[in-house]
Amino acid sequence: MILAHIKRSFRETFPVRASEWALAAMIFNWGIILVFNDDLFASHPSYRVLKDTMAQDCWTVLCLGVGGFRLLVLLINGAWRRSPHLRAAGAFLSILFWFQISMGFALVGTWGTALAVYPVLLLLDSYNAIRAVTDAAVSDEKFKRQPSTDAGTLHH
Repeated sequence: MILAHIKRSFRETFPVRASEWALAAMIFNWGIILVFNDDLFASHPSYRVLKDTMAQDCWTVLCLGVGGFRLLVLLINGAWRRSPHLRAAGAFLSILFWFQISMGFALVGTWGTALAVYPVLLLLDSYNAIRAVTDAAVSDEKFKRQPSTDAGTLHH
């Protein structure tokens, strides 16, 4: 049953959630790149500010965790009333990530192509957060109008 929901939900919502999927995959992929390049921060001066903020291993765990969380939430989207809330939380976590990345590259002073990309990703995930919060509000309003008929269902 859940697999049928995932398939239907993916087919119906992917077009409007494509940027959420893409940005979740990007953060997850960041983590994968860090796994396979364990000295990336130490070997490239552009990552100095990020390295000074947190060890590369910590960045790796956070990227894999946040990206994986977002991908999982997008998979189950709609199967649970709180999934829009979780989408919003994932987008907010990603905003913090994209902001830190953008600031890190800006503060290092190299002004490379990263600054053409990461601030745009920051703005796009800000938009995703607004959309997810709006979806959460709609879900909450819909739930308020429906009488609870089954105490065993997930509504919290």
